[in-house]
Amino acid sequence: MNRSTRWVKYSSVAFAGILAVLGLIVVAYGAYLATFLALPKSDEHPPLRLYSGPFLLQPNLSIVHSQLLERLQRLGYRRVNAPVESPGHYQLTDSALTIYLHPQPEGHADATKVMLPLDQGRVTDVLSPLDGSSLFPIFLEPELLSGVRGESRQVREWVPFAQIPPSIVEAILTIEDRRFYSHFGIDPIAVGRALWANVIKGGVVQGGSTITQQLAKNLFYSPQRTMGRKFKEALAAMVLEVKYTKQEILESYLNEIYLGQAGFVSIYGVSEAAHRYFGKTLQELTVEEVAMIAGLVKGPNSYAPTKHPESAKQRRDVVLRRLRETGILTEETWTRATHKPVRVTPSEEVLTDAPYFVDAVLREVEEAGEAHLPEGLRINSTLDPMIQQAAAQSLEKGLAKLEAAHSHLTPSLESVVQGAVVVLDPKTGSVLALVGGRDYRRSQFNRAVQARRQPGSLFKPFVYLAALEAARESQAGQLTAASLLSDEPVTFESEAGPWSPQNYDKQFHGPVTVRSALEQSFNVPAVRAAKMLGAKPIVQLLHRLGITSVIGDDLSSVALGSSSVSLMEITSAYGAVANGGIAVRPTAVRSIRDRQGDMVWNGVQDRQQAASPQAAYVLTSILEGVIQRGTARKANVLGFQGSVAGKTGTTDGYRDAWFVGYTPDVVIGVWVGFDDERPLRLTGSQAALPIWMDLASRIIPPTVSAFVAPPGVVVRAIDPKTGQLATSQCPEQVSEVFIEGTDRVVTRGMRGA
Repeated sequence: MNRSTRWVKYSSVAFAGILAVLGLIVVAYGAYLATFLALPKSDEHPPLRLYSGPFLLQPNLSIVHSQLLERLQRLGYRRVNAPVESPGHYQLTDSALTIYLHPQPEGHADATKVMLPLDQGRVTDVLSPLDGSSLFPIFLEPELLSGVRGESRQVREWVPFAQIPPSIVEAILTIEDRRFYSHFGIDPIAVGRALWANVIKGGVVQGGSTITQQLAKNLFYSPQRTMGRKFKEALAAMVLEVKYTKQEILESYLNEIYLGQAGFVSIYGVSEAAHRYFGKTLQELTVEEVAMIAGLVKGPNSYAPTKHPESAKQRRDVVLRRLRETGILTEETWTRATHKPVRVTPSEEVLTDAPYFVDAVLREVEEAGEAHLPEGLRINSTLDPMIQQAAAQSLEKGLAKLEAAHSHLTPSLESVVQGAVVVLDPKTGSVLALVGGRDYRRSQFNRAVQARRQPGSLFKPFVYLAALEAARESQAGQLTAASLLSDEPVTFESEAGPWSPQNYDKQFHGPVTVRSALEQSFNVPAVRAAKMLGAKPIVQLLHRLGITSVIGDDLSSVALGSSSVSLMEITSAYGAVANGGIAVRPTAVRSIRDRQGDMVWNGVQDRQQAASPQAAYVLTSILEGVIQRGTARKANVLGFQGSVAGKTGTTDGYRDAWFVGYTPDVVIGVWVGFDDERPLRLTGSQAALPIWMDLASRIIPPTVSAFVAPPGVVVRAIDPKTGQLATSQCPEQVSEVFIEGTDRVVTRGMRGA
């Protein structure tokens, strides 16, 4: 045997040895994988689920303004022309809205048929259509807002294979893996076809992964495209094929496949996709909707019908054509389906999970003692999805308008003008909406609850509220709405030296009533009033009203708002005034239940009488004047029939712009500014009020309930020039509200205060 022959023989033996070693490694790794690779069987690790607050069906509800039909649409209800016979259907006529409510196991409520008689589009009663008896209270079921699993926001619903329609299975196998039932985890034919297509096109244009490989990648490996990962994925697929039946693999795949985004929430599984994109169950899907879902597998975000309807239709039609070519669809069915437009229910703007609100909920749950959140928890929140949607839209639209109107606000790499919105129910403290910034993707910092900014003139009403309380109790510093304060130059001594407060307009207006001083947001009278009272009672009142931040005890801090607070705090404080002086701690969580439905935590309102109902009512009367005649008078264009009160806020240096306005039923707070605190160069009425107005027009009904005067409030005629009770000799008289017994409070000496 010559040297060349021996070399070939030795090389062959060595190569065979290497192959044998590699084979042993593959077998060993495969055996190792087989010990821990396991498919989920049903949703063994369900995400935490977060639901909205329920919506009360009640008399006097406006169908249009409450957006009741849109609410039904979001919950998957379908309008029918015939009398409703199935849960999830509703019928609307000129005289009545009849709804067959879904069952609500959480509330131990069966499917219920409800009739709402209508008078000019307004609900007059809530009745049973069976016997005409009154039904109250009746709620629409809560809406699923988001799911949370680990660090991921996701929603999914596990459906057993037997309950998945064959049309879904056929469509996905046809477009994704035609030889699924004949291959062993990898498909050499598909791999060869993909390689050839990629060579011809000069790039990666086609993949050869089987459904089993896709499932292995989704469950066990990262999405990185490397040869090592592809090898592991292929080996894992073969292991799965050995361990499980084809049906078990398909069941896991159809429930685990990622199919796009609903706002910031990831959609997993064909059942959730059917619900989120079409508002239907799998059994209700049409041929074209089935094809749409099957087409999403290739590129859930590229072909999302909510974002890219044209691309989604093209991809859907590709699936439909393939189904026709394989004989699954007839020519007639294919023609009819391809001519159907893309219809998505609900629309894109509805698909949102209120990301800043979700963060606030999770933080509140942790603070309640649930630091480690068990799997499958159900959190019932306070959010109103329609109000949340309106708040997000009003903020974005308002900030965009500011940028277009003021060139110095144009976004830059360093900074972009930001804003936040809070909407509360003053009676319960429920957070109805919360927007913590413009773009959660760019910044998760929640400016509604985490940011502490100077409230400026928003503090002035609380100075006067403390003075009204002092009058009620005959204490030092007492004032009424008619008391005169001097708006003239004055200098105060402070730790930083002499301080001379100035008004916004750099003018002085002589003697002014408390009402006029607050309506026009004059600084000097507010500082004089705070000086008379002293800082301590004002700070104590602010804390009772719900301000938890540290408040300085100097005149600037208490009178002109130079201490820092959050938007949530200051909005809640105004809510206490709206609620007759009763402060209710804001909450985003109503209750928490475990996987078995047992109560884990039930919210209890934290409330206290922070101010007297009489003083709160008088202050509200003055703040109504802010909108009627004062710094927020441009809000009059909204034309509300009823009571709306509010206050603008602008900080020194124009760094922060605020507006908080309220009715007896809702309080809305808006903040606008830069994160780096550079000057906004706009007032609260210029920057924050327009956003508030847009939102208020969407969520406050045209006819607003009036604030009801509590016992102990009287109306007297006064002379506006002197602030004293009017006599028959007074040439001018106006009506003013007083806490009973304070209508003769003497105002002398206030010029020198």
